[in-house]
Amino acid sequence: MLTNFKFGLLAEYLVMLIYRARFYSVLAHRNRNHAGEVDIICQRGRLIVFIEVKARGDEIDDILCTSKQQDRIRRSAEVFVQRNRKYHGFDMRFDLVVVRPYQWPQIIQNAW
Repeated sequence: MLTNFKFGLLAEYLVMLIYRARFYSVLAHRNRNHAGEVDIICQRGRLIVFIEVKARGDEIDDILCTSKQQDRIRRSAEVFVQRNRKYHGFDMRFDLVVVRPYQWPQIIQNAW
């Protein structure tokens, strides 16, 4: 049986495969800085996508990010771009991907 941590990690790897299949380059996985953490950062052309992965069991719960989580991810994304000047001027998008057992992941582009 998978622990929650292992299920979450497996979900993140699955999401990276999906984005790679859609011709995105994965720039970072579990990127941490003083502002917080972004699960996955991808690029396609001049677009940088910051992805929050929510791995959930079968229970019904709130799958959306709270405004506090969104702010943390946004600040962390800004720090990433500041530290990687080659991405200055790129468009940024924030996606939320919900992964549940035995279901195809639900990708919500421009989640906030």
